[in-house]
Amino acid sequence: MKIREYSGSDKQSWIECRVLSFLDSSYFDDVQNFREEYDNPVIQMVAVDDGKVVGFLDCEYEKIAGDVCYFKGERGGVIWHLGVLPAYRKQGIANQLWEATKEKLSAVGIARVEVWTQDDAAATAWYRKNNFKFREAYLNAFIKGTAQDKVIQKYVNLPKIGEIYGIRNFNFEAPIERKEELAKICYRLHEVRVYESQL
Repeated sequence: MKIREYSGSDKQSWIECRVLSFLDSSYFDDVQNFREEYDNPVIQMVAVDDGKVVGFLDCEYEKIAGDVCYFKGERGGVIWHLGVLPAYRKQGIANQLWEATKEKLSAVGIARVEVWTQDDAAATAWYRKNNFKFREAYLNAFIKGTAQDKVIQKYVNLPKIGEIYGIRNFNFEAPIERKEELAKICYRLHEVRVYESQL
């Protein structure tokens, strides 16, 4: 297995790896059939075994402080994608990808990195183990129903939508302080957490 920078020929394998890596996480429905493009410089590392991408890490970073990061401070970066295929986990691949990324970030003068993740225990443990500190959280909420449901009528502006037959999925973000209220009506409710690490 080799840790190296992503190349264009990795695209299809990278997409497949991302889908399979996220299936057992709370991001299981964040399926993409494309490779993300970035507005700012990005470090894109992959772990490759026998020509197949088995792990990946994308970190977009700032040319000017404030271009990418949520928190104010020195120039920073944001990890947008990090994953390892289930069969390759517990082998230190995420650590190797992170170490390679940190070296490249340091070389371009980046002082800190943020990451947004949900309440997956394994991801949370990995970030904490790698010196990422919790900064804040909000809720990612999912409700469903019909136009006649009181819950839907309360949370969705039905007159603005016009005639509908039902709501398959209504996904919205809310302050963490509403967790108890929303837990009673949502079929899925996740804490989205932002962590930050000083390099």
